[in-house]
Amino acid sequence: MTTAIIYVRLSSHRGDLDPSTSPARQEEACRAYCTAKGWNVHPVVVRDLDVSGSDKGLRLDRPGLGEIRERWGEVDVVIFAKLDRLARNVVDFRAFAEEAERNGAALVSVAESLDMTTISGKFVATILAAFAEMEAATIAERTTEGIAKARKLGRWAGGAAPYGYQVVPAADGPGYVLAPDPEAVAVVREAAERVLSGESLYRIAHDLNARGVPTRSARLIAEGRTRRTKPAPWSTQVIAQMLLNPATVGRSVYRGEVIRDADGMPRQLWEPILPLDAWHQLRATLAANGNGVEGRGRRVRAARLLSGIAHCAGCGRKLYASSRKHPSGTTVPTYACAARRNGQGCKGVAITAEMTEEAVTRQFLDMLGGWPVVETVTVAVDDGRRADVEAGIADIARQLTERGADVAGLAARLAELHAVREALPVTAATEVRRVETGRTFGEEWAARDTDGRRALLAYAGARVVIHRAEVRGRKFFDESRIDLQLGQFADPEAQRLGEIAAEEAQ
Repeated sequence: MTTAIIYVRLSSHRGDLDPSTSPARQEEACRAYCTAKGWNVHPVVVRDLDVSGSDKGLRLDRPGLGEIRERWGEVDVVIFAKLDRLARNVVDFRAFAEEAERNGAALVSVAESLDMTTISGKFVATILAAFAEMEAATIAERTTEGIAKARKLGRWAGGAAPYGYQVVPAADGPGYVLAPDPEAVAVVREAAERVLSGESLYRIAHDLNARGVPTRSARLIAEGRTRRTKPAPWSTQVIAQMLLNPATVGRSVYRGEVIRDADGMPRQLWEPILPLDAWHQLRATLAANGNGVEGRGRRVRAARLLSGIAHCAGCGRKLYASSRKHPSGTTVPTYACAARRNGQGCKGVAITAEMTEEAVTRQFLDMLGGWPVVETVTVAVDDGRRADVEAGIADIARQLTERGADVAGLAARLAELHAVREALPVTAATEVRRVETGRTFGEEWAARDTDGRRALLAYAGARVVIHRAEVRGRKFFDESRIDLQLGQFADPEAQRLGEIAAEEAQ
């Protein structure tokens, strides 16, 4: 007796009661077809839910299809409700059909009454798959055009709203726009004020986490808009991205570029959360303190705690994070000098990374753990309009090169922007402030991640010098090889007395 296994796929699963192409309806149609044919239905129903069938999805690497592959010997037919449930292009359909045939199985599509056991069925299947591919391409094209049109009209093109906003129907026509979310707005403005007053992102993140303030991911989980179950905590990167997002001042980005008006300046599409001048100051302040996160660049491998801080005692060069094979077969992270390998006249040095980091941590906290942290921050005090003006000039210059451009009109606007640029200060005005955090090095160390701890070491002027082992082949870790040197805090007591004397002299 012929055994058929039912395959169900849905790109966006909105529950089994979805009246369109829900999993329940797909399975029901397949069972009815099997009953009519007198086929036995395999007890396992294979499902790919929230899985795309398009070229941008997993294609034939879907988990459900993988499960069917494991059961080739148990089934004679793979049955699905509609052709596009299995594949969205001819290449994928033909590939899986041939794979099934090699394993003694045939494909059956209920909606098209398609039986791949016959020659005519195979021919019709190829034609239908071609139409499915054309339909998928048409949908993708319409989607792209719809997003572009929505952006041009000042509408929100879809997706979860950025932190601080909620998606609401537009009051002046069809579509949706962003409107401030009162609870989230308060968090954005608080973080902005604290950054501009000189507070560090590390301290702000620690405070928001301690208070249980929900992040954007927590809100998405609560609204059922993500498959994640555990929200991400506040971090320096999350806060910086939130504050630097152009949406915070009512702007929208399309294909990496801010949407601009005819004058080449950014358009304000919805109510801003922060004043424009404050937002520019935030950008300048975060950039000056090394927290700028403009755009999404190539992902860089995370650095270790002592990256850039550990040095070779022989040549003085920085050690690089590496790894070496242990006799047991495991990989051991290390810090090593590349000078010997590069023929630079150094005998080289290498040391186990994790034990070195533990030793440096212990020594550092023994020396400074109880001392207060006073941060030096650079605060921007200008409005930072230069970036917007420069981008506007570049945009109009690009428009001038397009066919049919209004050269006279664009040239006039370009001249106006050049005049605005000339009236701006030559350099951004900044000032350096010393800000008491109210926390000790030990408390800050416990609250920070690896990047934050490395920043604490750098702030204290830490330099870790690694010496060569006196006896080669030792089986134990020799902490005496580690020389932790503190520049700024070489003598904490002397520093404290110096600060007291300076305050009394003022």
